[in-house]
Formats: sequence, C-alpha cells, structure tokens
Amino acid sequence: MRTEAVIACRSIDPSDLDPPYCSLNVGESFKQLTDKEKLYTHYVGLASWAGASIIQSQWTPEAQNLYKFLALTFSNDDGSCVDFSKLKKDAKSSDDDWNYATSYTAQVLGNLVNYKSFGFSKFIPRIKAPEFEAIVLASPNATTARPLWDQLKDYIYSVEPEAKMLIGDPNKGHVTNYYFGTECTTEKDVTTIQDQIQKLAEHHQIDVLNTRVEKHAEKKFTLHIASVDESEEDITFEMDGSQASLKIKFGDFKPELSKSIKALQKARDYAANVHQESAIDGYIKSFQTGDIQQHKDGSIHWVKDIGPVVESYIGFIETYVDPWGARAEWEGFTAIVNKELSSKYETLVHRASQLITCLPWGKDFEVDEFRKPDFTALEVVSFCTGGIPAGINIPKCEIPPPNEEVTFVHQDDLDLYNKWDSKAFELQVANHELLGHGSGKLFTQDSDGNLNFDKDKVRNPLTGEPITSWYLPGQTPGSVLGSVSSSMEECRAEAVALYLVSNREILSIFNYVDEEEIKDIQYITFLLMCRAGLRALEFYDPKAKKHLQAHMQGRMGITNHLIKNGIASVVKERDEQGSLINAYVKVNRDAVLNQGREVMGKLLVELQVLKATADAKGAKTFYTSLTDPMPEWDNELRQLVLLKKLPRKLFVQPNTLIEGPGPSSTGQGGEKVVLKEYELNAQGMIESYIDRRLI
Repeated sequence: MRTEAVIACRSIDPSDLDPPYCSLNVGESFKQLTDKEKLYTHYVGLASWAGASIIQSQWTPEAQNLYKFLALTFSNDDGSCVDFSKLKKDAKSSDDDWNYATSYTAQVLGNLVNYKSFGFSKFIPRIKAPEFEAIVLASPNATTARPLWDQLKDYIYSVEPEAKMLIGDPNKGHVTNYYFGTECTTEKDVTTIQDQIQKLAEHHQIDVLNTRVEKHAEKKFTLHIASVDESEEDITFEMDGSQASLKIKFGDFKPELSKSIKALQKARDYAANVHQESAIDGYIKSFQTGDIQQHKDGSIHWVKDIGPVVESYIGFIETYVDPWGARAEWEGFTAIVNKELSSKYETLVHRASQLITCLPWGKDFEVDEFRKPDFTALEVVSFCTGGIPAGINIPKCEIPPPNEEVTFVHQDDLDLYNKWDSKAFELQVANHELLGHGSGKLFTQDSDGNLNFDKDKVRNPLTGEPITSWYLPGQTPGSVLGSVSSSMEECRAEAVALYLVSNREILSIFNYVDEEEIKDIQYITFLLMCRAGLRALEFYDPKAKKHLQAHMQGRMGITNHLIKNGIASVVKERDEQGSLINAYVKVNRDAVLNQGREVMGKLLVELQVLKATADAKGAKTFYTSLTDPMPEWDNELRQLVLLKKLPRKLFVQPNTLIEGPGPSSTGQGGEKVVLKEYELNAQGMIESYIDRRLI
C-alpha cells in the first residue's frame, strides 16, 4: 500500500501494483477472415508498429534507449524472449522483486515510455536498483543491456526535479520532445513560428501536425518535418524588432517512415478495393514527402471505404501530447468490423443529420452538410499507440471482480448504477463520437479570401456582435486554440452526449421507451459524468496547476458546471476525529430531468462559439476557469481520490506472424498469417513486445 507521504506527493509515483491484464480476445473473429484479409491486417499492423519509436521520440529524449534496455534484458541474444523462470532463478530474485521488475517493464512497454499515457506522469519501479541490476546482469544480453542500465538507472529512479515528473510545458520544467534543443522553446516562439508557416502556406505544403521544433539559440530555430525525403531551407523573419532565423528541415524519422512505407506497399497488394488502395497511396505519399495534405487526400478514400471487413488508420493523428495542442502523435491500428454490433448504430447514423439540428447553438453555427460516417464497432487486432484506450473491445475485456469497490457512488445509488452503468456508457459513447465530434461548424476563410459564413448577418450569440475572428487557410483549432484545444473538444463532445441523453428519438433508437427507464438512464448518465469529474482529481497536479489528461479535464469542467448550477454536489464523510474517510457524488434527479438539458445547452453554446470563431484568448480564459478544481476540492479530497484510485488496465495485444512461402497477390497459396496470443500477465505482455522486434 502507498503511504500517506507517497499519496500527498505525486513526484513519488511507483508503477501500478498488479494491474489488470486484459485480452483483446479477437482470435475467433480473426479466424473468420480470408487469407487475403489476414495479410492486409498483418502488413498494416507492421506499418503501424514501425512508428513505435516515433511515439517514444515525441515524448522524451530517453524513451528509445529505455525501451531498448528493457527489451534486451528480457530477451536472448537471438532476439527471442527469455526463459523467465531461468532468468528469475539466475538473478536470485525474490517473488516480490520479480513481480515488481516485470510489472514495471510491462507498464513501460505498454505505454512505450515511463510516463502514463493516460495521465502524463512518470512512474518509477517498486524494485530497488540493486535488485533490478541483478536481473540485468543475469540476462543473456547482459553485455549489451548493462551499458544502457548504467546510462539510465539514475534517470529511471529520479524523482527530482519534481517538474520533470510530468509531460508538458518545458518552460515550467516539464518534459516534452516535441520541443528540444539547447534553448527552451516558449509558447510565444511556437506562435511566432506558426505565423511564419502561415505566411509561407502559398509556397510550401507545411502543416505542423508532423513537426517538432528545435531551438538552438534565442531567435534561431529548426522546424523538423517527418518525412523520408530530405531537404533544407533557411528563412529569416522579424521577431520582437530584430531578425530571427528558421530552418525548415525535412527528414525527421526517416528510418521509421521508410519501414512503414515498405509495409504499406505490401499491404496494398492485399487491399479489398480501390478506396483502400488509394488511401494507402495517400499515406505513402505523405510519409515520403512530409505533406499532410496527401494524408488528408488518402483519408477521403478511407472515409469512402464503406463497410470494410478490416478497418485501419495510420499516421500523425491526435494532438493530446503536445503541450500546445498543435502537433500530433503517431498511431496506427487494424481492426475487424463487428457487423452485428455495428448494425445497432445504423439508424442513429441515418438520422444524424436531422438530430444535430436540435443542438443549442443554432443553424449558423452548425455544419453546412453533415457527412454521414461509416460508424462501426471494431474488434481491434493491433494498435500501435502509447496506451490503448480503456474502452477498446469493451464487450470482450475481462470483467472486474465482483467485490471491486465502485468509488464515490453512494450506497443508495449503487444498485441503479450497476444496472445502468454499461448501458448509459454505450449511449454516451455513441452520442459523443457521432453527434458530438461530428457536429459544429468552424468559421473559415479560403485561400481566395472567401468566408464560409455571412459576415454581415451572423452574430456571436455570446456578445450579440458580428463575428470578428475565424480560421485562415491552413489553420486548425489545434494550431489556433493551442493547449486547450484537444480537451475543450472532448468536453464539447461529452456535453453533447449529456444534452442529447433526454432526446426521445435517440432513446427509441436504443430501445428505451419505458418512462421509468428513460428517467433512470438520464439520471445515471449525469451521475457517471460527475463521478468521472471527481476522479479527475487523480489527473490534476496542484503544484503545477496542470491537468494531466484531456478527457478527464473536460469531465471535471462539466462537473464544476453542474455543481454551480445546483444539479450535482459532493458529500464528504468523516470519522469521529474529523478525518475524511469517503466522499460521494450526489446528483439531484429532479434537477437532471427538469433542468439538465437547459444547463448543458448553455455550456455547449459557449464551447461551440469559442471554437467556431477561432477565439484563442476567449477559449483559454473560459476553459481554464471552467476546469480549475473548485476551492472546496482541496488537497484532502484529492488525497482520498488518489488513495482510492485503481490501476489502469493493460492490454496484452496479439501478434500476427507470417508462415509459408513467398507472397501472392490474392493471398491464396502464398503467405499465411497466424495470430499469436499471450498469457494475461506481465510476462505475457513482455513477450508480446519482444516478439514485435521493435529494436
């Protein structure tokens, strides 16, 4: 158990003790694929994992070597996985030390770094350094692993300076490898560089999504662009009244992208149709040249690939890790479409264009044309990312033990919560993903100066005044709104889900027509959100005044909003000495049913208008205020949340392996793909990563 001293100080954050290991349980579905579909799945998976070290290099300078050290320690000199029992015996490890070492290793491999992908905080081993070193020295790869151990051991166990325990703004001492160099990059530097890129947009196809910034000296920068092609160009510009220089340099992550392209070229041979082929062509061109527009062009064909058997996506996608919310992390996945489960959403998709008209911001702020997505339920085969989302393959993940505490829910609500938890979550996810992220207009100006709205007629509903700001060519919410962009969008989508939970048409699509059930699911949906908002204290660092996870920040903001509007509250329970021993989220059922929609509507208008109008200053001011922990959510309450936190699930992913002779364009009579699955424990997790041969 963690002591109170440990609880009070996030800087000493050990790796989780006995985290639950989950299977994607995709074996039976994989068997149903044709040989051709299996080969397509295999090669897109290889292309995805080729970029694993890109993710590591985007997070920390040490991540690649740390991964290499751990993989070497637990592998033989031929690259195969060690005999765990023999290594434990040779190292003379106790059961506890072995468990601590393998659990830490599994968590680093699963996150690809020694920072939590859901929380952005560093974790350290529970095993002491001398005992860990004994395992290193007993490894078959000791001669190559030990130099890395000597190089990294102080870093692995370091908890000082405390600021470096967090991923974030380098100016506050936090860690990031999107911005590196001999000088510390500031937010003003990032904005200035972005402005220069904007001015160059007519002559250079540059998007910041796949870039990193190196600062050599004051007013001297290099913009590194991920691509196989290599080139450089120097430009000068004015910065604070004097000359500054920017080198635009292509070729970042060349080895990784070259490997990914090679696998994608193989995958193309087994594509099911022209849209899959064209999507891959776009990805390859983008990775070759660094041109994000080529990736967007490929993604158009990805969207047009309706009803595929095997779904996949790859590239620089999400911007959560960048402290300023503009640069994207590499990821890639392959999955099998669950047609039976997907059919549940077809009616919602069909009616979506009509359903979004009821959202509270009005026609002027809604998309001109809602493009119906191919909204599907997926069974993931492979996901190269810093941490698989906990909702992946929910129906097939191991169910928590029946005696596991449901934290922060009062006994009076527990039976109803347990009855509706998964059903409410399913409805919330559908509304969040389809109608949340799929709705809301961005006001933009094209390269010819044309606006996509009537400047003379449209008014800002927050001020009653004309619209005064919008997105210029090449700008995105990430590049304009900066650090609040990703979390604010997640908050907006979550708010849409709460706003629409009372929509009778949507409820009927999910077969909720009984009046009492309709009331129950609305109540539990709000309770779910407020419980998550309280648990978000786990992902907030009070010293740094920093939220550590975008979704949880948004949920805290919504909970704050509901508390301020009298819909929710937090009740504290104390012992006879006055010490806090528990806390419960309470939601006023009548207020949810009678005022919940209106209260959420007010929040949604604010969020949508600030995003639509590219109001960077307004968005930052409003969203920071919305999501700051309430004064009464003091350190005592946060300590309770940390004390009751549960270890996050780790997914032991399978691997696809090739058997048989050379390739065949049809997959018949050529290569055969088999799926290898692993034990659901730390050793199974380690073996799965070693089998990927990422080093």
